[in-house]
Amino acid sequence: MGLFSAGCSSSTSSTTPSPTTAAPVPSSCVSLSPAHLAHSYDPVKVTWHQSVNDGDTIDFVLKSTSDPFQGSAFRILLSALNGTNEYTVNLVNPRGGAGYKVSYRTADGDEVCSTDLAFAQGEDEPAQAYLTVFGDDSLQVNWVSASSKRGEVLYRTPSTTTWTQVNETSPARTYKAQEMCNAVAIYIGFRDPGFFHSVTIPNLESGSEVRIRQGASESRSFTPHPRILAGDASRHSVALLGDLGVDGGSMGGGSRGVGTMEFPPPYISPSLAHLKNNNRIRLTMLYGDVSYANGYGIVWDQFGAQMEQSFAMRAPFVASVGNHDYVSTNNPKGWYPDFGNYNQLDSSGECGIPFAHRYAFRDGSEEPRYWYSFDYGLVHYSMMSTEHNWLNGSDQHRWLEDDLANVDREKTPWVIVTGHRPMYQTCKGFDVDQQISDHLISDVAPVLRKHHVDVFVAGHYHLYERTAAIDGIVHVLAGSPRFIEGPSCARIEVPWYRKGLLTHGYVELDVVDSSVLNFTYWSYNSTINAVTVADNFQVRKAQ
Repeated sequence: MGLFSAGCSSSTSSTTPSPTTAAPVPSSCVSLSPAHLAHSYDPVKVTWHQSVNDGDTIDFVLKSTSDPFQGSAFRILLSALNGTNEYTVNLVNPRGGAGYKVSYRTADGDEVCSTDLAFAQGEDEPAQAYLTVFGDDSLQVNWVSASSKRGEVLYRTPSTTTWTQVNETSPARTYKAQEMCNAVAIYIGFRDPGFFHSVTIPNLESGSEVRIRQGASESRSFTPHPRILAGDASRHSVALLGDLGVDGGSMGGGSRGVGTMEFPPPYISPSLAHLKNNNRIRLTMLYGDVSYANGYGIVWDQFGAQMEQSFAMRAPFVASVGNHDYVSTNNPKGWYPDFGNYNQLDSSGECGIPFAHRYAFRDGSEEPRYWYSFDYGLVHYSMMSTEHNWLNGSDQHRWLEDDLANVDREKTPWVIVTGHRPMYQTCKGFDVDQQISDHLISDVAPVLRKHHVDVFVAGHYHLYERTAAIDGIVHVLAGSPRFIEGPSCARIEVPWYRKGLLTHGYVELDVVDSSVLNFTYWSYNSTINAVTVADNFQVRKAQ
């Protein structure tokens, strides 16, 4: 894969404005500290100065009035806070309109008082940043801004005080409501997505510092781990998860399906906090059902901000598409086989457009790649799209066959394939989804078996399961970092079942060496209010 050309020069970074703390306005019943945030997703403490009645809320409304989405972007449910009069939230810089109007509202919707929350970097702030792999040995820095002008990435190694500047060389991307294919995405959920920027930089030394500049605005500083190149036997860990979503949201676009994210969050994700603090992680892989925005652009924005702060600028991050990112009726590029449930409104009309501009793999071409592969250390990863045609004879099927046939097993002795939908799971009551699994087994599994794939990882079901080796391939299902499939699972009795859990969690893959992979399922234990090891197993190669 080719690289973007990039001009390099020496530069010094601009100074980031300091946040200011505004004193509460005496006549106001709500105050913010600070009221002027230095960066997107910085914490703001909200304090209210009056008695709370059932149904009272603090609402954060976008100041922009030009978009179809005019609801509250965020809401604090005051009666759910057990009598306290303050709450801290982290909110994305919403670009147009200079921030949020913050209102105290009664259960009837009446506004009691209001104040403003602003962002020091302005609407051009480079935000929602993430780092990903590019080519054989490079990194790509990606971000969102209200500006379409070309930005730059600055980095410096630990051994120098000089910043190296790499200029953006390709036009920024954006999309219009009309590019999507159905409501909610086209109409009430749409807001201007801003512009999506990408800059390719060399692989970094450990301890290097990275910043992004867009005009006069600058990101916070990041210190990411370097990419581990193909064949490098350094022991490291990889986070594996599907079906993530965002704090304050649900599976339906905001907490109640109308785009508003609510706090305290209706669905917890202690495993995400654990992942953020797991210093062994050198790569994070998210295989579909990314944000659960379901047509609401503000949810995508908040998701991007949370990922930047959680793990996406700490080490490379890669993602693939799921049904809630892509599947819809009226999708001109959709796949509608005579089995399964591909002709539904799972993405609420997004049809992959927001995902493609944000997280689809790009190797310098204009078109996003929904299926792709890369090498990382001793592992070759092939990320499928189970939302596009993968049947025998399809473009994706031919790609997978060719990709696996050309793996250099001297450099990457391990091969792991991911897809959003699994081949194997044991919960009863999913007959339509099982049709898809049966076809994956008939059309995709033989290719994996032929090329001696070691592990297949998927999500879609909000639970954790693993199998014994089936034709030499261990299947791992991990799709519950935030949502749980249900209170119980009536299991089908099958000989290959080894473990199943209905708990929040994610998988940590420990790439030990060329003969051993360790898998650990980190799960939230509500009894002790901690994330602990709920399952672990090894995959070994005969020597």
